[in-house]
Amino acid sequence: MTSKAGGGRPWGPIRAENPAARQLAVVLRGHVDASGKTLAALGAEIHVSKAQTGVYLAGKVPTETFIAALIKSTVRAELRERRREEALALREKALRPAPRTVPGTPAASGPAYAVELAAAQVRQLETYDRLTRSLEQQAEVERAKNNSDKLVMVLINMIRQLDRRVADLTQERDQLRTQPRSEALENAERKLARAEEQEKRAHAELQRAEEKQRQAEELAVRVTDQLRQLTDELDRLRAGDPASPLDTLPTLYEESFQQPRSADPDGDDIDAVLARASAVNDEDNDALTRVTSQLNETSAEVVQDKPPDNPDEDWRVTFALADSPIGTLDTRRQHAFNIGETGDREQAVQLYTDLIPELTYALGPDHPNTLQAHLHHALNVGQTGDREQAVQLYTDLIPELTRILGADHPDTLTARRVHAFYVGQIRGREQAVRLFTGLITDLTRILGADHPNTLTARLQHAFYVGQTGGREQAVHLYTDLIPRLTRVLGADNRNTLEARRQHAFNIGETGGRELAVRLFTDLIPELTRVLGADNRNTLQARVHHALNVGQTRGREQAVQLYTDLIPELTRALGPDHPYTLQARRQHAFYVGQTGGREQTVQLYTDLITDLTRVLGADHPDTLESHRFLARYVS
Repeated sequence: MTSKAGGGRPWGPIRAENPAARQLAVVLRGHVDASGKTLAALGAEIHVSKAQTGVYLAGKVPTETFIAALIKSTVRAELRERRREEALALREKALRPAPRTVPGTPAASGPAYAVELAAAQVRQLETYDRLTRSLEQQAEVERAKNNSDKLVMVLINMIRQLDRRVADLTQERDQLRTQPRSEALENAERKLARAEEQEKRAHAELQRAEEKQRQAEELAVRVTDQLRQLTDELDRLRAGDPASPLDTLPTLYEESFQQPRSADPDGDDIDAVLARASAVNDEDNDALTRVTSQLNETSAEVVQDKPPDNPDEDWRVTFALADSPIGTLDTRRQHAFNIGETGDREQAVQLYTDLIPELTYALGPDHPNTLQAHLHHALNVGQTGDREQAVQLYTDLIPELTRILGADHPDTLTARRVHAFYVGQIRGREQAVRLFTGLITDLTRILGADHPNTLTARLQHAFYVGQTGGREQAVHLYTDLIPRLTRVLGADNRNTLEARRQHAFNIGETGGRELAVRLFTDLIPELTRVLGADNRNTLQARVHHALNVGQTRGREQAVQLYTDLIPELTRALGPDHPYTLQARRQHAFYVGQTGGREQTVQLYTDLITDLTRVLGADHPDTLESHRFLARYVS
């Protein structure tokens, strides 16, 4: 790596297609170094993502627009035109490199022979690499085929068991109909409805597994043919070289799956198997899609049979001999993912920012591993709080995912869901509602109504519907969603509890204050038990509970609730947190309503000082508090 003149992280290696492209990258890096700007600052000025800027500065030939924008941002005005012309001339050379002469019989010694020998070694390494990847593809296809074969048998047996279970539960329900409104009848009806839904899911997963069988068989033929071609090519190139890096195959990782919670043990077991079946189908679908994409890239990976005769390109030969990045890059990608999952989102962002240009160079921009890195990079950027950049990353990424993987691929759908959520956070809740409306239709069609991703999208859609003012519609959405969340994910699942909290809040906002109080009264103990007393959702539920109590049951009770709550909010979230300030405003209001004039004046005086410092003097909450204070002072 070369160090940066302006300090900061060193530049990575330049991996260009020809000397002109390499020289162009060096020139552009020099302009960036001379300006002293970071890639993040530069990207913001030229409206190109940091990752894409890194790709161009790592050797990929940039667009004319990028060159013009970079020079405008990094070069003094009086030099810009000249530097732009120089860079564009290099770009023209990079796009149209000088043709190579047809090589004759190589000399037995000298620089040209050394370059030719090195190039032959490069071709061997490239063929080894492609053969290794083909063997890896063969293992993935075989694994997916075996999984599908086993899954088909498991699901056929499960469907038979579910047929019997539905028949038994139907008989049990019919016998209990002599006891109307009994708990036993209700339990039997719930179990029967669940078993019928499980049978539908089992048939759907069976259809998917049979489709995976067919895909795997077709891919196996293609991979076998590719292996034969590469083996013949390697035999031709090796010339007696016995060394081979193909002694071991890469480790294939399996995901872990969580069993949903349920009060129905038999149904719980069936749900667990169905969840595993769905996950295996998803995993195999990813593997087969990845192999298909890789097999379709053969045109970009043809081993060059003619050695270079241009000694100026020996820098490229040396680099290829010194670094075979595929395995290392995959290890780094997995490391970045693990870092993000442990909670260190900032470091994960930096790791992906460094990694993506190298993945793009080594594998290509359309490779599944490159796309996965982009996807997790955007996710971690959003988790660090930079939602604007996350939205931009997803906006750029979703069309590429759709083009390469397809509109129905799980990665495409996940990107659309996270993108819609962040759009609602920064750009407009109405736009988020529209995005989620279209997405939920696709998720339901592809994954099913009970898939966790579908349920999460419905939860976020309902939230933004309420935020746009459609409180009554939000209540209706939550009313439909909560029973399904409870059945599929369990009563203690975070999404189930969040749906109940938002449901209670929106009921209160539509005027159902008494019902909201009852819902919050039932919910708060469960939030405390599952999430903890200091959890933000628990505390916010208590804030809204106190608000609704003050609107219905008595201001004195509301004052007491806020008196108990404010110290806990201050300790858990801090004195400047919006929930803490909101509780203090409501507390002062209800103290004033109960007749404590002097205490009210003091509460508002202290509160306005903090509101002005935290939110500003012109914030609506600050201005409203001034009006209430003036009322009590006068």
